[in-house]
Parts: sequence; structure tokens; C-alpha cells
Amino acid sequence: MFFKYSLLLLAGSLLWQPAQAEVVLSASPSNCVTLQQGRECHAQIQASWNTPQPVTVCLYLDEQQLQCWRNLTSAQWQWHFTDVQSRQLILWQMTPSEQKQHVLATTKIEVSWVQSAHKKRLWRRF
Repeated sequence: MFFKYSLLLLAGSLLWQPAQAEVVLSASPSNCVTLQQGRECHAQIQASWNTPQPVTVCLYLDEQQLQCWRNLTSAQWQWHFTDVQSRQLILWQMTPSEQKQHVLATTKIEVSWVQSAHKKRLWRRF
């Protein structure tokens, strides 16, 4: 009998929990292609984010701060990406004293290449 009531209470509490709205972070393009492995990849990236309520956030590329916004529900930002490897975009919620509070969302900018850096040349020029 106790087990039945416990199960009912558990099921009821799961049904009454408020649904958490999703924070969305996107980057376009999310893939940067270079000719050969190890060469810098260049792309004009547009990042955008949406939150269900106004927040103060900062956008980071790994540990590098790119841009911050105060009390907004969405924003877009564009910059020139230059790197030889894939990087993580992180949207941090900030405290009033502008310290990192917690991660709201992440996405990745993938760097890929057409040819491997270790490909052996089959011809030589004299």
C-alpha cells in the first residue's frame, strides 16, 4: 500500500514540475573547410542566441571572450573566424559583477580539410 502511494506521489510531482524553456545558441556556418590539414581556416561566422527571459550573457570562443550583452532575450553577432582547429562557442550567463555564472548553451565550429598534411607528393619540380 505504501509503495502505491509513493508511486502516485512521485508521478504527480513529475507532472507538476514546470517545463524549462530551452536556450538556443547557433553558429553559421558551423563548419570551416581549409585545403590542407594544419592551415588556417577562414570564415565569416554569425552567432545567434535566444533565451526565454532577459539575461546578461557573454559569448566565448573556448576561453576568449568575444561579446557581451545585458538584459536581452536574443542577439546576433558576426566576426571573422581564423583558426587551424575546431573551437567551442560557449554562452555564459554572467553575474551582476560580470563574472561567469554558468553555461547556458554551447555549439562547435568544426575545422576540416580537403587533404591530409601527411600526404606524400608524387611529383617534383626541377
